[in-house]
Amino acid sequence: MSNAIEKAMGFRQSAVEKIRAVQADKDLTVGAKARRIAEIRETANKKISELKSAHVKEQYEQSDKLHHRLFGLSFKITATESDKTLERMSYRDALFRADTITKPEDALRLLGRAQMVNDKLLSKAIAAISFERDWAGVLKDYSGTSEAIAEDFEALNIHEQGRINAQNRVSDSMSFSQIPETPEETKARMSGELSQTASL
Repeated sequence: MSNAIEKAMGFRQSAVEKIRAVQADKDLTVGAKARRIAEIRETANKKISELKSAHVKEQYEQSDKLHHRLFGLSFKITATESDKTLERMSYRDALFRADTITKPEDALRLLGRAQMVNDKLLSKAIAAISFERDWAGVLKDYSGTSEAIAEDFEALNIHEQGRINAQNRVSDSMSFSQIPETPEETKARMSGELSQTASL
Protein backbone atom coordinates (compact mmCIF):
# COMPACT_ATOMS: atom_id res chain seq x y z
CA MET A 1 0.00 0.00 0.00
CA SER A 2 1.43 3.37 -1.00
CA ASN A 3 2.08 6.17 1.46
CA ALA A 4 -0.58 8.32 -0.23
CA ILE A 5 -3.23 5.61 0.19
CA GLU A 6 -2.38 5.18 3.88
CA LYS A 7 -2.56 8.94 4.46
CA ALA A 8 -5.86 9.27 2.57
CA MET A 9 -7.37 6.44 4.62
CA GLY A 10 -6.15 8.15 7.79
CA PHE A 11 -7.65 11.53 6.85
CA ARG A 12 -10.91 9.88 5.86
CA GLN A 13 -11.22 7.85 9.08
CA SER A 14 -10.34 10.85 11.24
CA ALA A 15 -12.90 13.04 9.46
CA VAL A 16 -15.64 10.41 9.76
CA GLU A 17 -14.98 10.12 13.51
CA LYS A 18 -15.10 13.91 13.95
CA ILE A 19 -18.34 14.11 11.95
CA ARG A 20 -19.93 11.41 14.11
CA ALA A 21 -18.90 13.29 17.24
CA VAL A 22 -20.56 16.47 15.93
CA GLN A 23 -23.70 14.53 14.96
CA ALA A 24 -23.91 13.12 18.50
CA ASP A 25 -23.49 16.55 20.16
CA LYS A 26 -26.95 17.37 21.55
CA ASP A 27 -25.94 20.93 22.48
CA LEU A 28 -25.64 21.99 18.83
CA THR A 29 -28.48 23.11 16.56
CA VAL A 30 -28.94 21.47 13.16
CA GLY A 31 -27.44 24.55 11.51
CA ALA A 32 -24.40 24.60 13.81
CA LYS A 33 -23.85 20.87 13.26
CA ALA A 34 -24.12 21.32 9.51
CA ARG A 35 -21.54 24.14 9.45
CA ARG A 36 -19.03 22.19 11.57
CA ILE A 37 -19.53 19.01 9.56
CA ALA A 38 -19.16 20.90 6.26
CA GLU A 39 -15.87 22.38 7.45
CA ILE A 40 -14.52 18.98 8.54
CA ARG A 41 -15.68 17.29 5.34
CA GLU A 42 -14.36 19.98 2.98
CA THR A 43 -10.94 20.00 4.66
CA ALA A 44 -10.69 16.20 4.50
CA ASN A 45 -11.95 16.00 0.91
CA LYS A 46 -9.46 18.62 -0.24
CA LYS A 47 -6.58 16.68 1.34
CA ILE A 48 -7.85 13.38 -0.08
CA SER A 49 -7.97 14.93 -3.57
CA GLU A 50 -4.39 16.17 -3.19
CA LEU A 51 -3.22 12.73 -2.09
CA LYS A 52 -5.06 11.11 -5.00
CA SER A 53 -3.23 13.38 -7.45
CA ALA A 54 0.09 12.63 -5.75
CA HIS A 55 -0.60 8.89 -5.96
CA VAL A 56 -1.37 9.02 -9.70
CA LYS A 57 1.74 11.12 -10.31
CA GLU A 58 3.86 8.63 -8.37
CA GLN A 59 2.50 5.76 -10.48
CA TYR A 60 3.43 7.54 -13.70
CA GLU A 61 6.88 8.56 -12.47
CA GLN A 62 7.76 5.06 -11.28
CA SER A 63 6.58 3.55 -14.56
CA ASP A 64 8.63 6.08 -16.56
CA LYS A 65 11.70 5.40 -14.42
CA LEU A 66 11.47 1.64 -14.99
CA HIS A 67 10.77 2.12 -18.70
CA HIS A 68 13.88 4.27 -19.07
CA ARG A 69 16.01 1.80 -17.10
CA LEU A 70 14.92 -1.07 -19.35
CA PHE A 71 14.82 0.64 -22.74
CA GLY A 72 16.75 3.88 -22.41
CA LEU A 73 20.45 4.62 -22.52
CA SER A 74 22.71 5.03 -19.52
CA PHE A 75 26.31 6.12 -19.82
CA LYS A 76 29.42 5.37 -17.83
CA ILE A 77 30.72 8.20 -15.66
CA THR A 78 33.87 8.23 -17.75
CA ALA A 79 31.97 8.51 -21.07
CA THR A 80 32.86 11.55 -23.15
CA GLU A 81 30.33 13.52 -25.20
CA SER A 82 31.76 11.82 -28.27
CA ASP A 83 31.18 8.40 -26.69
CA LYS A 84 27.59 9.36 -25.83
CA THR A 85 26.90 10.61 -29.33
CA LEU A 86 28.22 7.39 -30.88
CA GLU A 87 26.14 5.25 -28.52
CA ARG A 88 23.00 7.27 -29.27
CA MET A 89 23.59 6.82 -33.00
CA SER A 90 24.15 3.09 -32.55
CA TYR A 91 20.97 2.74 -30.51
CA ARG A 92 18.96 4.74 -33.05
CA ASP A 93 20.19 2.38 -35.77
CA ALA A 94 19.31 -0.63 -33.61
CA LEU A 95 15.81 0.73 -32.96
CA PHE A 96 15.31 1.38 -36.66
CA ARG A 97 16.37 -2.18 -37.46
CA ALA A 98 14.15 -3.66 -34.74
CA ASP A 99 11.20 -1.55 -35.91
CA THR A 100 11.25 -3.26 -39.31
CA ILE A 101 10.39 -6.61 -37.66
CA THR A 102 6.76 -7.55 -38.19
CA LYS A 103 6.53 -10.94 -36.45
CA PRO A 104 7.48 -11.98 -32.91
CA GLU A 105 9.22 -15.11 -34.19
CA ASP A 106 11.50 -12.91 -36.30
CA ALA A 107 12.18 -10.75 -33.26
CA LEU A 108 13.13 -13.85 -31.27
CA ARG A 109 15.48 -14.99 -34.01
CA LEU A 110 17.19 -11.59 -34.21
CA LEU A 111 17.36 -11.36 -30.41
CA GLY A 112 19.13 -14.72 -30.33
CA ARG A 113 21.71 -13.47 -32.82
CA ALA A 114 22.20 -10.23 -30.88
CA GLN A 115 22.75 -12.19 -27.66
CA MET A 116 25.15 -14.53 -29.43
CA VAL A 117 27.48 -11.63 -30.32
CA ASN A 118 26.72 -9.75 -27.06
CA ASP A 119 25.10 -6.82 -28.89
CA LYS A 120 23.35 -5.29 -25.89
CA LEU A 121 22.02 -2.26 -27.75
CA LEU A 122 20.32 -4.37 -30.41
CA SER A 123 18.91 -6.69 -27.72
CA LYS A 124 17.53 -3.66 -25.86
CA ALA A 125 16.08 -2.21 -29.08
CA ILE A 126 14.32 -5.49 -29.89
CA ALA A 127 12.94 -5.59 -26.35
CA ALA A 128 11.71 -1.98 -26.62
CA ILE A 129 9.84 -2.68 -29.87
CA SER A 130 8.51 -5.95 -28.48
CA PHE A 131 7.19 -4.14 -25.43
CA GLU A 132 5.36 -1.65 -27.65
CA ARG A 133 3.84 -4.52 -29.63
CA ASP A 134 3.10 -6.68 -26.60
CA TRP A 135 5.20 -9.63 -27.79
CA ALA A 136 5.31 -11.45 -24.46
CA GLY A 137 7.45 -14.36 -25.70
CA VAL A 138 10.23 -12.05 -26.86
CA LEU A 139 10.12 -10.09 -23.62
CA LYS A 140 10.27 -13.28 -21.59
CA ASP A 141 13.37 -14.37 -23.50
CA TYR A 142 14.99 -10.95 -23.05
CA SER A 143 14.16 -10.76 -19.34
CA GLY A 144 15.89 -14.11 -18.88
CA THR A 145 19.23 -12.54 -19.80
CA SER A 146 19.63 -10.87 -16.40
CA GLU A 147 18.10 -11.10 -12.94
CA ALA A 148 18.03 -7.29 -12.71
CA ILE A 149 16.22 -7.02 -16.05
CA ALA A 150 13.71 -9.69 -14.97
CA GLU A 151 12.99 -7.77 -11.74
CA ASP A 152 12.58 -4.49 -13.62
CA PHE A 153 10.20 -6.12 -16.10
CA GLU A 154 8.08 -7.55 -13.31
CA ALA A 155 7.91 -4.14 -11.62
CA LEU A 156 7.20 -2.39 -14.93
CA ASN A 157 4.32 -4.73 -15.75
CA ILE A 158 2.76 -3.96 -12.37
CA HIS A 159 3.23 -0.21 -12.80
CA GLU A 160 2.13 -0.19 -16.44
CA GLN A 161 -1.11 -1.86 -15.44
CA GLY A 162 -1.53 0.68 -12.69
CA ARG A 163 -0.59 3.50 -15.05
CA ILE A 164 -3.12 2.49 -17.68
CA ASN A 165 -5.92 2.30 -15.14
CA ALA A 166 -4.57 4.80 -12.62
CA GLN A 167 -7.29 7.42 -12.85
CA ASN A 168 -10.17 4.93 -12.89
CA ARG A 169 -8.62 2.69 -10.27
CA VAL A 170 -8.00 5.39 -7.69
CA SER A 171 -11.37 7.01 -8.40
CA ASP A 172 -13.06 3.73 -7.57
CA SER A 173 -10.89 3.19 -4.51
CA MET A 174 -12.56 3.78 -1.17
CA SER A 175 -9.29 5.29 0.01
CA PHE A 176 -9.60 8.24 -2.36
CA SER A 177 -13.37 8.62 -2.52
CA GLN A 178 -14.86 11.89 -1.32
CA ILE A 179 -16.84 11.97 1.93
CA PRO A 180 -20.47 12.61 0.90
CA GLU A 181 -22.73 15.29 2.22
CA THR A 182 -24.44 14.33 5.50
CA PRO A 183 -28.20 14.57 6.21
CA GLU A 184 -27.52 17.50 8.53
CA GLU A 185 -25.84 19.43 5.71
CA THR A 186 -28.59 18.59 3.24
CA LYS A 187 -31.30 19.75 5.64
CA ALA A 188 -29.47 22.98 6.52
CA ARG A 189 -28.72 23.73 2.88
CA MET A 190 -32.34 23.22 1.85
CA SER A 191 -33.50 25.52 4.65
CA GLY A 192 -30.95 28.17 3.69
CA GLU A 193 -28.83 27.80 6.84
CA LEU A 194 -25.89 26.42 4.82
CA SER A 195 -24.74 27.86 1.52
CA GLN A 196 -24.47 25.68 -1.60
CA THR A 197 -20.74 26.40 -1.78
CA ALA A 198 -20.14 25.22 1.76
CA SER A 199 -21.74 21.83 1.08
CA LEU A 200 -19.63 20.99 -2.01
